[in-house]
Amino acid sequence: MNVLFPRGFDLTSIEKCMKDYDCNFIAYEDDEAINSRIGTNFIVLQETCFIAHVSNSPPGAGNKLFKCDYNCRNRVMKSLYPNKGEYFHDFFLETIDGVIHNKSPPYLLFTNECIRGYNCIDNTIISNYARVDIHKFAEIAKSKRCNEKFFDVYLGNNDYICCNTQTLETYEYNSANKYRVIEILCGSSDDPFHQLKSEDEKLKLIKSLPSKSSNFHLKDIEGNTVEENVDYYLEIYDQDNDILDMYEDQLWSRWYEFPTKQIIVQYSIVNGIHYLVYNNKYLHVADGTIVVTLSDQVPYQHQRLQFQVTEDNTFRTVQWDQRLFLQLEILTCSSGCLYFLADYDKPLELYLKRV
Repeated sequence: MNVLFPRGFDLTSIEKCMKDYDCNFIAYEDDEAINSRIGTNFIVLQETCFIAHVSNSPPGAGNKLFKCDYNCRNRVMKSLYPNKGEYFHDFFLETIDGVIHNKSPPYLLFTNECIRGYNCIDNTIISNYARVDIHKFAEIAKSKRCNEKFFDVYLGNNDYICCNTQTLETYEYNSANKYRVIEILCGSSDDPFHQLKSEDEKLKLIKSLPSKSSNFHLKDIEGNTVEENVDYYLEIYDQDNDILDMYEDQLWSRWYEFPTKQIIVQYSIVNGIHYLVYNNKYLHVADGTIVVTLSDQVPYQHQRLQFQVTEDNTFRTVQWDQRLFLQLEILTCSSGCLYFLADYDKPLELYLKRV
C-alpha cells in the first residue's frame, strides 16, 4: 500500500505500526500525486490525522475519503491492504465529529520483525529494540498514547513477554495463547496478570487429552462411524442461528440467513492420523495463527487438529497435544470468528452429517 506524505513531513512525529512493513512511503508536492492514484487504496498523512482513500466500485467510480485519527492507523491500513475495500467499518471503530477513531487505545508492541497472521495485533503501535530492557520499555510506553496498563514484547520464535507498565510484573507466553492473553490484558479485569496466572493453574488441573489410538474414529450425528472419502456436511451443534462458512481459506461462522454454501468435508486417515479435508485441502492451524485454515500439504504435527468425540455424536476440536479449544465468538450480526483459546468451559461442538 502507498502512504503519501507532504514533502518535509516529519515521519517520526507519528507512531510506527506493523503494516508499515508492507507500505511504500512516498513524499509528494502537489495534488497530482494523489489524483494519479485514484482507483486504488492508499492513505495520505496529515499533521493531526490521516485520510484513507478507498477505491469505490465499479472501477472508474473514484474513491471515498475517510478522515481517521492516528490511534487506528494500523487497523485501518490492515483492513485496506492489499485492496480489500472499506472493511475497516466494524465494531472496533467509531466515528466522532466526522473522524474515525479506535474504540480502545492501541497497545505498544516491541518487536524487531514483522509478525503475520494475528488479528489481535491489529490494534497496536510498534517500537523496535536492540535488546530487551523492561525498565526502558516501561518508560517508553508511558511516553506514548497507548494502552497504559501493559506493553508487549515479541522475543522471536513465537515467544512473547508482556509487562505491567506500573509494577513491571511480567507474564511469558507463546503465540498459541496470544489471542487469549491480549483479550484479558485489554479487558476490564482489575488485575489481568493475576487472572492470567490463575487460569494457567486451573488448566494444569485438567486431565490430559485422550491418547491417540488406532481404534479412534469420528462418529456422524447419527452415531455411525465416519467413512473415508465420503462427503459429509460440517455443521455447528446447538447454535441455531449460525452456520459454518469458508472465506479466504479460513473457517468462519455466518448468520443462518446470510447467503453461503454448506461446508462439505471428507474424512482422511494418513499414517494413522485423522484429518478433515475440504476441497482436497487439509483443515489445520497454520503457523502464527489461532484459526482453522486450509493446507495443500499434510500438516506438520504442531499444525494438526485433534478431535474429542462426545456422547451426543458431536466433537470438540483442539490443537494437537494442547489444551486450546476451538471457540466461537460472534463479531457482527452476520458473522463470527472461530479461534483456539484455553477456555475449557465452553468449547465449540461440531458434527458431521452424511450428504
